[in-house]
Amino acid sequence: MLWGPLIFLAVLTLVHHPLMVSDNTDLATLIRLQDHEKRMKQEMELLQKEFDQKGWTSKLLQTPKDWITIDQPMDDEPWDVWQYVILLACIACYIYTSEKEPSDDSNTDTSSSTNGEEEEDTDMESETCGNRQKVLEAFYDHHIDAATSDLTHLCDFVESFVNDLLEACQNDLPYQNTLPSLANCIGVDSAFEGWHTQQSKAFSLLVPVESPKGHSFHLETSDSEGISSKHGHIMVEMECMCKRERLLGDVVCFLHHPEQKLSEDKQSAFLMDVLCTSSHLDVDKTIHWFQSLVKKAWKNISYKYNLDLLPKPSKTSCKLKLALRSGKTISVDIILGVQQGDSLVFLATQGAEMDRSAGTVWQRTFAIQELLFFEWVRQRAPEESCHLKCLQIIIYLKESNPSDGKNPVLTDYHYKTCLMHLLLFQPLSDWAREDIAQRLQDILLSMRTALQEKYLKHFLIGNISLPIQIPMPKALRTAAPVNLFKHLAQDPNLYAEAMREFVEVVQQVRALVTECED
Repeated sequence: MLWGPLIFLAVLTLVHHPLMVSDNTDLATLIRLQDHEKRMKQEMELLQKEFDQKGWTSKLLQTPKDWITIDQPMDDEPWDVWQYVILLACIACYIYTSEKEPSDDSNTDTSSSTNGEEEEDTDMESETCGNRQKVLEAFYDHHIDAATSDLTHLCDFVESFVNDLLEACQNDLPYQNTLPSLANCIGVDSAFEGWHTQQSKAFSLLVPVESPKGHSFHLETSDSEGISSKHGHIMVEMECMCKRERLLGDVVCFLHHPEQKLSEDKQSAFLMDVLCTSSHLDVDKTIHWFQSLVKKAWKNISYKYNLDLLPKPSKTSCKLKLALRSGKTISVDIILGVQQGDSLVFLATQGAEMDRSAGTVWQRTFAIQELLFFEWVRQRAPEESCHLKCLQIIIYLKESNPSDGKNPVLTDYHYKTCLMHLLLFQPLSDWAREDIAQRLQDILLSMRTALQEKYLKHFLIGNISLPIQIPMPKALRTAAPVNLFKHLAQDPNLYAEAMREFVEVVQQVRALVTECED
């Protein structure tokens, strides 16, 4: 019976020992076989230890005398069959390994030919992508970069000019001022985010409006149960300034002295009378007041600049045209906004979606958050990232289509929203310079999906995946998503027009890209 464990050990060695393979075995298979061999060796060592502990050793029964003195029962006679089993196992292993080697060679030849074909396809695809990249970059350099080459310097000049104008406006306000004060401007939108397409487009700036002494602004929005609103109202409340009135005398407490009047030349400067409608700040009145203030301020600083300032009519912003002596013109769009608490969210006279503000209804804008997001991307994207170029090419082609004097249904902000979603959910390493053709296609595919579903999610509202560096109130970050295409779902005519505009852009991009294939 002692032969049983020994024969089992021999069979286990033959069966579980890893087969020899050809030198062409792939690395993964070789590693897997080596690991299997290690495990088998460990099992053999454990079995050997077990044999030693039980007193079984391969040196038992070494003499013929031992064979004779052992009384083997009849049941043990069949053990002679194991010799044939072992022999058959050896033959089977030899046949298997001999058949395996030519098979591996044929597989290697097949895989080599397949790999060769794949390499040829990859080379052709790389060459095509390279040609598309050259065509798109040549188009960008000729039509866009040439027109915006000095954009950074222009942004700095516009910001400095507007701040100088605001300081002059502030100086024109009376000592006992009861009208809003103006903070330094903040450059927003395409020019300051880096995707301006032509210098003829306006440079947008947001000017924070602060409540005067003795008053406070309270922003009222219809946010409720996780649903955010795009609009809001600004209620003006008077505060007690009796103590300051006694100590400094630079204010009048109208809360406790309503009968007290300002001097005749300052009577028109009373906030509640001039800029409010039913205790709410009025958009039209506020814009009209600011426009008149700018005209007066320009007279005081015009000697410092070699240009003419030409106001343009608008009910939602202060539009200015700077005519330089060289014949060049710069359009400036100054938007007024009231900050919502400590956040960087504003209720402004004009929103990013160009919704019409009227009366006491102000538009909620996230222009600062979007500006910070593009800065966040710039710091992490490849050095010559193509994300801004892709957007600029699309916007340029969109603007080149005739509009018949009508406002387009698909705005720059819609395409910008698609880009921001892709930048957040795709690796920024995918936006390298050589990927411009593929990323341009991704933006168009994203817009096509949004149009088909009639659903384009607002990038900031309800986006819990926003980077922590982008400040957003928790209530807005966790609010229900806002559909920017809600109006398309409600109006079939608008939807048809949006699809027409999109098809025109796609056809232009397709014609541009196919130049490299002709």
